[in-house]
Amino acid sequence: MNVLGVEFDAKKLNYVLLVGDAGEFAVAQSNRLEITETRTRESLRAFQNAVTTLLNVTKPDVIAIKDKPESGQMRAGAAALKMEGILLAAAACEVEFVSGKRINACETGEGLKAYHQPAYKAAMASVRKQVG
Repeated sequence: MNVLGVEFDAKKLNYVLLVGDAGEFAVAQSNRLEITETRTRESLRAFQNAVTTLLNVTKPDVIAIKDKPESGQMRAGAAALKMEGILLAAAACEVEFVSGKRINACETGEGLKAYHQPAYKAAMASVRKQVG
């Protein structure tokens, strides 16, 4: 099973791909995509193409996205909402939004940069739910 953990941070999409089965999962890939401008067609198209390529290469069975509120003090910004929409439209698999509470209950991933930790934890939370 391939689980793609995603977290939106300002104008960046941080991702971690976990690959494995029956509770044994390893990090196969981690990186980030960036949207340069949120109000130009060219930038949105370039980001859309990058997301499509990512999904074609990683072939996720599940995409686990760290949930961000759409309103209130900790609300997601315009860039995050646009990136989320592009990802959701391109996804050909199940997409799960993972709450902050479930993410905080996960251990940190060894060898990953700090900015990849939320994406890793989102993927691990989804794995725990899938494996049961």
